Amino acid sequence: MSPVATARGCESVITVLSRSLSLGALSSPCRFTDELWCVLMLLMFPCEQFIVNMLNQSQVEVLVLSGFNGLNQLRYLYFCITCASYLLILLLNVSILALICVKQSLHQPMYIFLANLLLNTVTGCAAFYPKLLHDLLRDVQVISRTGCLLQAFCIHIYVSVECNILTAMAFDRYAAIAHPLTYHSLFSSSTVHGLLAAAWVLPVAGYTCLLSLSGRLPLCASSVSRTFCDNRSITYQSCVDISVISLMEIVLVSAFVFLPVLLIFGCYIKILAVSFQVSKGSRANKALSTCIPHLVTYTSFVLSVMLEVVQPVLAQKNFPPVIRVIMSMEGFLLPPLLNPLIYGLKLPDIRNHIRPMFKTAARVRHTGPPVTPKLTD
Repeated sequence: MSPVATARGCESVITVLSRSLSLGALSSPCRFTDELWCVLMLLMFPCEQFIVNMLNQSQVEVLVLSGFNGLNQLRYLYFCITCASYLLILLLNVSILALICVKQSLHQPMYIFLANLLLNTVTGCAAFYPKLLHDLLRDVQVISRTGCLLQAFCIHIYVSVECNILTAMAFDRYAAIAHPLTYHSLFSSSTVHGLLAAAWVLPVAGYTCLLSLSGRLPLCASSVSRTFCDNRSITYQSCVDISVISLMEIVLVSAFVFLPVLLIFGCYIKILAVSFQVSKGSRANKALSTCIPHLVTYTSFVLSVMLEVVQPVLAQKNFPPVIRVIMSMEGFLLPPLLNPLIYGLKLPDIRNHIRPMFKTAARVRHTGPPVTPKLTD
């Protein structure tokens, strides 16, 4: 018998028992015999685990992250590698983000979108890496129910906002290549601000509703077979019907992940079609060259989505834990490292500003800071 059917059967028996007791069933011997029969029925049902869950569901406030099983031998090595990767991600993303904010010449639609992409990367990694580093040093990896909900919310926002910003960047490149004369009117300041507001506000609103519903579910289990929390990790611990929440999650993922991926793909198909029609001019080639970083970012993100989709299948195939952990980390490792490197090396406007910074830093390191001459009497 399925868990849902068991739960429904138990609920019906409990309802009959409580209703009969409320009618004063103990007032006569016959009624008392009926109640004993109800108790026997209750025990004959496969309800023992359901009753225990119903009694203990309010006590599940701590979840165990079982995705770390099998990493105990080399966890200190993994900690060092993960810590170095996180520090490098912060250094690269914050450097280019600060450069875009400081330099007035970079306050253009493409770089404003890029700054929001990097900001989203920093916030998303902040919801993942500190907890991961903490867990790698612990013998038992646990997280509170509230902390799990908060981490799931931040991770879903990170993925959705990245999809939305990449879509806006694809539209920006299409407008710059296909409609260069009207580009500035199409992507005015109000349009850019509106796209960015939608990219951030819509996922926040959608996943606030979703995680609010998930947070009210009674939990009957406490083992999360991952290294971090997402909405599925929470809903799968519940022993009640989650069809409404699952449907809502499918709608949100389709709207904020799969639809943007298709729109980005369509934009680049049109960009390639337009590039073959445009004469080989310097402006057309320059505009087309700016699409290369976007394509690299798009490819790495699609790879992350594909690995996330096949995670449940690989979990059933008994894949090595190390490979599964690396695959689950790919979305927080490859795009955050590639985005600042690709944009910093490929886009000339950013590259021309970064070179003097590194030259100045290298000069200061070799010669030391300038010495101020002392005044003599």
